[in-house]
Amino acid sequence: MPVFPSPAELHQILPFSAAARPWRLVRYACTDWLVIALCWTTMVLVQHPIIYVLGLLLIAGRLQALGVILHDACHLPPRRRTIAFIIIEALAGWPIGSTISAMRYHHLRHHRAVCTPEDPYLHHHAARGGWIKRVMMLRGALLPVWWPLRTLMAPLALVWPAFRPWYARGFLQERSKRDLRQHPEVIACARADLSHCIAYLLVITAIVHWQLPFFTYYGLPWILAGIMNANRVLIEHDHVENGERSQQAVWAMTHTCHYGWLGKLVLFPRNIGFHQVHHVYPALALEHLPAVHRHILSRLEISSPKT
Repeated sequence: MPVFPSPAELHQILPFSAAARPWRLVRYACTDWLVIALCWTTMVLVQHPIIYVLGLLLIAGRLQALGVILHDACHLPPRRRTIAFIIIEALAGWPIGSTISAMRYHHLRHHRAVCTPEDPYLHHHAARGGWIKRVMMLRGALLPVWWPLRTLMAPLALVWPAFRPWYARGFLQERSKRDLRQHPEVIACARADLSHCIAYLLVITAIVHWQLPFFTYYGLPWILAGIMNANRVLIEHDHVENGERSQQAVWAMTHTCHYGWLGKLVLFPRNIGFHQVHHVYPALALEHLPAVHRHILSRLEISSPKT
């Protein structure tokens, strides 16, 4: 099994701070939006099926990348909402139907309870593999409908406490059986969705008023990104219950997938495929994952010499 470096050793491996930096995440999000804008421009100016398909794939990859940026932000310690966090949420969260609070709710529970009954991402049927796993992957096509629906239901969750358990279990992937009617984190997620809801209503109004080709240039790539995201969650983990919480056990029950340049562009953008390292060091910034992964593998080779 690999020998994992301590936090002090990580500082020696990495030239910069190991944790994500909010303004760096803002820069990443702006870069991804620039790529999306360039794709849109090319698709409009060059009306060709091949260009459209390539643009579709690239936009889907960048929408996934925005999810990775939001994911990195949710691993930062909870703090006062600074300008950087507001921008991250608007650029990387709202376009994919989420907020930092919503992502933090289900994703941090996944890390705390990975491969246990309370893991929001544990899918027992996925362990069978084959066509069952492929069909489950297609459920990701519902994310562009389901996540925005959560946002639109947030005002109802705020004014009607009896609806909050449904809101948490249906939209935030809560798996416990606790009474959630006055749960402060559920209320915080609903409050964070209010500005998100207003932004969505304005966008919907603009699309209808100006008859914008939303589905052609955004809806379809979003559906594709949702399928890719669901597939990634399914293949990154062993969907078998395991109560052991050691770093070695977490490393064994997760998987690294990057697939070269195709992964970087579309399937596993912004190093999200280095999932084993991410689970061992959840707060490690996305740009440092490959270096730490290589370091751990080199330690594994040294500790297990070939005979």
